[in-house]
Amino acid sequence: MELQNYINELEKILKNLSDYNKMGLDTSSLNLFIKNLKTFEKIQNSRLSNSATNMSFEDKLELIKAFLEDKKVFPRIKDVVEFANQELYLNFKDQKESRALTIKRIIGRIEKNPELKEKIKSAVINIKNKKVHSRNSYKSKKEIEKVESYTKWAEILKNI
Repeated sequence: MELQNYINELEKILKNLSDYNKMGLDTSSLNLFIKNLKTFEKIQNSRLSNSATNMSFEDKLELIKAFLEDKKVFPRIKDVVEFANQELYLNFKDQKESRALTIKRIIGRIEKNPELKEKIKSAVINIKNKKVHSRNSYKSKKEIEKVESYTKWAEILKNI
């Protein structure tokens, strides 16, 4: 079964559960899972298509949003803010807002200034290269996961 078929089936299930949701059943996890599955599908499609011409600007923004939401790359909100300030020169102050709101603000700036998308691509590739080629022979599991995540995102974002 194709991934889109699974998504459609899960959306039908979620719709069928709406009566139970009104009675108090918490379906937020299923809703979030469907959202993550859709993002995963977009990422896979971008990997398969070598050219970004097939992707709309909104789809590209969704990929960038998924990158910024990746907790292996940015475990803390502070890490997202530091990336935005150091690599995109956005000059955000220390954030008191939620992670989602901060990412929304970054995406909003990219919508207004699409050349920031190119800065993200080059920043991710540069960071990946620094982390992969660092001379540090001892790496913790967390550092290894971060390097793997940057490698994955560098491959994905180079196509947007």
